[in-house]
Amino acid sequence: GELGVQVFVQQMQHARQELLNARGHAAADRDGEGVEAEVANGVHGEGLGAIAGFECPSGADAGVWQLENIRHFTMELSGLAVALNSECTSVTCPKMKATDEWMYLCAAHKQPQECSAMDYIIHTLDGTCSLLTSAKWFPSRSHIPDSSLKYFQSIARRLYRILSHTFFHHRATFDAFENKHQLCCRFVAFAKFFDLIPPKLLIIPETAFDPSSQE
Repeated sequence: GELGVQVFVQQMQHARQELLNARGHAAADRDGEGVEAEVANGVHGEGLGAIAGFECPSGADAGVWQLENIRHFTMELSGLAVALNSECTSVTCPKMKATDEWMYLCAAHKQPQECSAMDYIIHTLDGTCSLLTSAKWFPSRSHIPDSSLKYFQSIARRLYRILSHTFFHHRATFDAFENKHQLCCRFVAFAKFFDLIPPKLLIIPETAFDPSSQE
């Protein structure tokens, strides 16, 4: 409901500050070079042709580079969640689906279970923020333990589901957000570059977000 979304927005604002603080620590670990600044600068290029922009900068730890990008995408997706607030409700979207073939269970519970799409989105973003700021799994901002790298794939798959639900069920909002932020295009480019999501699970047609694929 409306109150739940308001609480979520407040939580995400707090989480954003935590992530920004963490990104500041990463910058200090690189002698002021600023991994977080390089991530925030975004990817420049046309459509998925910008994929090379996700190449790890010289001197940066590859795991930290992926972590910082995922942090940034999580913050951006919170903005998409707010944009969906008025139209993605427990009535309009009682289950988290993309196409009729793809329905997703929410992993935020002791046993995965069905959630409304908005609850799934909120739980996913909240859980991602909690995981990425976990001192247990990500104790250092200068190096990511090999045992923690495994989480990037599951995180990426769940974040992508937010985009796919928006595309298939809230197309006007998807188009408006994508035209302004190119979020899906950048996220797919990132996921492809680091092999985080199997191609068969990338179900949003590239023509929906990549102008170069329409030529």
